[in-house]
Amino acid sequence: MIKYGILKFLLVSAIVFSGGCASVFYPDFDEGSDIVVDDGGKVEVRKVENKGVLVADKSNALYEGEEDKSVADEAGEQDEEVVAAKVEPIKAEQMAETVAVSSESQNEQIKKPSMRYLAGVVYFADGGSEIDAEGHALLKKIAQTAKKNGAEVEVYGFASSRTRNTDPATHKLANFKVSSQRADKVAKVLRNLGVKSDSITVQALSDSVPLYKEVMPEGERLNRRAEIYLTY
Repeated sequence: MIKYGILKFLLVSAIVFSGGCASVFYPDFDEGSDIVVDDGGKVEVRKVENKGVLVADKSNALYEGEEDKSVADEAGEQDEEVVAAKVEPIKAEQMAETVAVSSESQNEQIKKPSMRYLAGVVYFADGGSEIDAEGHALLKKIAQTAKKNGAEVEVYGFASSRTRNTDPATHKLANFKVSSQRADKVAKVLRNLGVKSDSITVQALSDSVPLYKEVMPEGERLNRRAEIYLTY
């Protein structure tokens, strides 16, 4: 009877002890609870309050090293406003100066040469530099065109390749001299007709550029010439 009582006591003690251990190792907790275990192995259940969506304050809104774009954007907008405030409208005087400079540039472009052409050819007698009536009439028309358009005038004097029986050096010197006299004569007539001296240039080319073969007298005659070019 005594043994049965002891056995019952031990059985009840084991049940109570196992229930206590279960409460230690398997504590009851609700969904949303926070479980904290201290250094002594004690289990503590804390209820987590659900206050809705978490909102960080400004001091904790960013991770370390991350730039606050909102502040940067705001600063950028302020900088743009400051720059925009410094822009001043163009004054009427400045506009007038700009228009004047633009007009001058356009006028300079208009004054630049846009065409160059052979205006006419004056022919001369053998060994001579005198201009006949036909040549004077042609130079009068050329002078009118040059003055009207403010043209640059280029005069080139030429000679035929035939000369009297002379040595080569005398031959070349004679042809160069007569070609220079013919160019100078044409330039003089143009100046007398009102063409500005500083717009006329002359050049003697002797017999270096023949236009016709001189197997016939007509070919030789046509090579004794002065060519007038206008540029405007």
